[in-house]
Amino acid sequence: MNSKKSGRRRFLKNSAAMVGMAAVGGALPASGQQGTPSGPIHYTGDRPIGETSPYEKLARAGNQSRSMTPLQDLHGIITPSHLHFYMNHERGYLPNINPAEHTLTIFGMVDRPVVLTMAELKRLPSVSRIHYLECNANGNPSVVKTAKTVQQAHGLTSCSEWTGVEMSLLLREAGIRPGAKWLLCGSADTSNHTSAVPISKAMADGLVVYGQNGEALRLDNGYPLRLLLPGYGGRINIKWLNRIKVVDQPYMTTQDRTSYMEHTPAGEGAFLLAEGKALEWHFSMYAKSVITYPTGGHQLPGPGRHEISGLAWSGGGTVRKVEVSTDGGRTWNDAQLQSPVLPFAHTRFRYIWNWNGNEAVLMSRCTDDQGTVQPLPTEVAKNWDVDSSPSCTNVLGQDCYKVPRRAHRAYVMSWRVNRDGTVLNASTDLPEDTSIEGGEHHG
Repeated sequence: MNSKKSGRRRFLKNSAAMVGMAAVGGALPASGQQGTPSGPIHYTGDRPIGETSPYEKLARAGNQSRSMTPLQDLHGIITPSHLHFYMNHERGYLPNINPAEHTLTIFGMVDRPVVLTMAELKRLPSVSRIHYLECNANGNPSVVKTAKTVQQAHGLTSCSEWTGVEMSLLLREAGIRPGAKWLLCGSADTSNHTSAVPISKAMADGLVVYGQNGEALRLDNGYPLRLLLPGYGGRINIKWLNRIKVVDQPYMTTQDRTSYMEHTPAGEGAFLLAEGKALEWHFSMYAKSVITYPTGGHQLPGPGRHEISGLAWSGGGTVRKVEVSTDGGRTWNDAQLQSPVLPFAHTRFRYIWNWNGNEAVLMSRCTDDQGTVQPLPTEVAKNWDVDSSPSCTNVLGQDCYKVPRRAHRAYVMSWRVNRDGTVLNASTDLPEDTSIEGGEHHG
């Protein structure tokens, strides 16, 4: 018996991976504690939908307007469909659409306007791709500063395998006329949500999707049809998609002005004066990463080897590297990226940490294949540039040198590990985020 216990201790001590798993789950179950006290579960008859074990308590957190993914409880990079975040500003209302009656209309500057049923869309050549979605508000400093868990701070991002039809196929078949540069994409929701999309993005990798993780879209994720623009903010990925109008210029809808133009403190109208990076259209989300273990709500069992794990993603393309700091950003070390590493998808990273039992502050930062680096709160201006053009400074003065507001949502987040192993949010002093929010759905 003693030799068996000694062997088990050596195995846990020498295997970093096993130590990491033991730390995540707490103490390993003792013999006789596996299974239910009342015996096996017995079912009779058909079971049309698989069930989750009663020992697994994964759930989204939120309300009728928004719900956040439990990032701290997930493995790999795929988010189960029922745990995918949603954001809805329709006062809780969701369209109840019969797919047999739903259509997608493509019109405007095209040679052949078309109305496609769901059945016709599904007869077209399909593709399946793994991409993340992120709400434009994810990582808002005003929320992050008070968050107890990573779910509360950054749970408005999820990653799925999406199935549908390439937008390039649909637009080529409709015949885009010369001079067409933009698409106005609309929803069948209660507010007729509409956003402008560059045709160049739609032709490059845009999708019209009806499938998510091997099944139909979930109702709150746009059933039966949605737009997917990899790397772009959640609002523009129109849910309940029913129309695409091909046009020659953006129509500057409310969504466009409030969600996809970077603004100076002078207000949203300042984009008319801008030439530089800080005041232009900005559809792509910033390079980000978050540690998902250990974070708020976790308890380290004691000093020793632990696996720090998390997720990274970028609207600029593919995650190139993730660095982890265990001393509050004074030094950084490369983490291991877990395969697969895909464009516009969550990437899982891991870093083995030998904790000595002293207080520590954990951070992660992402670098994408465009060279964009996730900033510390003090590095946003350096990483994201400012608008120094005369057309801006002559009118707005020093306000032009202030950073884009939404860059604040890419801040590196910090977690403090106390001597007793408890983990708390250490990002409580972030600058306020004063960006404008629109009133439509996204996510």
